[in-house]
Amino acid sequence: MRGKGLPDVNGYGRGDLMVKINVFIPKNVNKDERKILEKLQKAESFMVTQEKSFFDKMKNMFE
Repeated sequence: MRGKGLPDVNGYGRGDLMVKINVFIPKNVNKDERKILEKLQKAESFMVTQEKSFFDKMKNMFE
C-alpha cells in the first residue's frame, strides 16, 4: 500500500506497506464447524456487500 508504511529514514514521507494475506479454505468440515459457519453466515457483521470488486477498491486506494 503506497505511502502507508514506516517513515522514510531521511524524513521525506513514508514508505510502502507490504501486506501478505494467507487464506485457509478447509476441504472438509465436521458438524460442529458447519453449525458455526452457518451461524456466522447469518450474522449481520459478516454480511458481504459487493458494491465494488476487490480490484476496484485496490485501484481507488492508489489514486
